[in-house]
Amino acid sequence: MVQRHFRLGFAGFGNVGRALARLLLERRDELAHRRGLTFSVTLLASARRGARVEPAGIDLEVALRDGWSSPGRLQDVLGSAPLDLLFEATPLEPRTGEPALSHMRAALERGVSVVSANKGPIALAAGELFGIARKTRAGFRFESSVADCMPVFNLVEAAVPVGRLLRFRGVLNSTSNHVLQAIGRGQPADAAVAEMQRLGLAEADPAHDLDGWDQAVKIVILANVLMGRDLKPADVERTPLAAVDAAWLRREARAGRTVRLVGEVSADGPARVRPVSLGPGEFLASLRGVSLGLTIDTELAGPINVSSVEPHVEQTAYGMLADLVAIRDGRPMVPTPLLGED
Repeated sequence: MVQRHFRLGFAGFGNVGRALARLLLERRDELAHRRGLTFSVTLLASARRGARVEPAGIDLEVALRDGWSSPGRLQDVLGSAPLDLLFEATPLEPRTGEPALSHMRAALERGVSVVSANKGPIALAAGELFGIARKTRAGFRFESSVADCMPVFNLVEAAVPVGRLLRFRGVLNSTSNHVLQAIGRGQPADAAVAEMQRLGLAEADPAHDLDGWDQAVKIVILANVLMGRDLKPADVERTPLAAVDAAWLRREARAGRTVRLVGEVSADGPARVRPVSLGPGEFLASLRGVSLGLTIDTELAGPINVSSVEPHVEQTAYGMLADLVAIRDGRPMVPTPLLGED
């Protein structure tokens, strides 16, 4: 097998970035021997520690253990850092997508492939980013942007080659799912959020999870990338958890029903994120704890259900690793109507 070497950069080195770094170290030999993929890390950047560039390669084990301190800023070094692929894992900003959107533009414009877990830029500017990537022949993948490593884009790419996608309906946010279950049991919402933060599954500021923004961004990505729609997160009708009546949740639970914050979008209808009461036989009602699930209604294959059981940050990191392997294997981009017909 022909070996291909990647010079990798990290934009963001929080929970996801660190988990990805550990995974790369653990699987270095397997990647080389089974996939023909070798790598060095030439850029590490975080808001707190600055941007460190080392053309000869950075020792990831030392960086994980000791960190680093650099006066450099990512936006100042992206244009010149020796890179083949950038991992984007900075925090979500759902209204502008910045600064991640600028990071991704800068990388793609110089032919550097991008693997992103950051959903904001993809929801706001997927068409533009795909266009740049095609022009510069860069890879652009983002499996972890919607549901950790749940294989949504890879599934559609491999299993739905013919026929239209009609609707997406899913539970795509672990924190809101967990909080709704806790409230239904009579527990305070803030305690449920604190538990998710302790597990590394919720941000220090969980507002995007609790007000529906996170899930709105995700269904916009699905609609735009896989259906060719032109939605923005602000177009999504959202009902935040603060508007949910705890007494109603408890009544539904006593009646044997399950309430989930469900995101839904069809090929031509409105996009919504709202609490939905589900019967015991429904797929989304079967999701427990922080599990995620999505129903994909298709024209020819019928409904397809896919789930991720109790995902943690390691699964998000794995989705990014899988995208790196896909790019190495010659699958640089998810097929999308946004690029039109070749």
